[in-house]
Amino acid sequence: MMSKALIDTYESSAKIMEQMLIAARQSAWEKVTELEQSYMLKIEVIKTLEQNLRLQSETLNAEEHSRKQKLVQKILADDGEIRNLLYPVMHRITDMIFDAQLHARIPPDAI
Repeated sequence: MMSKALIDTYESSAKIMEQMLIAARQSAWEKVTELEQSYMLKIEVIKTLEQNLRLQSETLNAEEHSRKQKLVQKILADDGEIRNLLYPVMHRITDMIFDAQLHARIPPDAI
């Protein structure tokens, strides 16, 4: 049944996102990046399964629909928390790049 495959894929996507969040909380950004690649592959599978369901006019039953909604909400919540953890890191990197560019433009004898 395609609907079961879809829910199973959402389940595994949510698990990967949860692992990404755990890694982000530990500032293990390489691990987050590795997991993100697996997550993106799952999203491609979800897109294909969703499209196939529509093409075959198959729909999720009420229980599956409810489960899908809960999983999507969890994925979005975890993703939001990862972004909140990542924002200060990205801000620091941007500041470092800006500082390096600024210093590169100022002749040493001008300081």
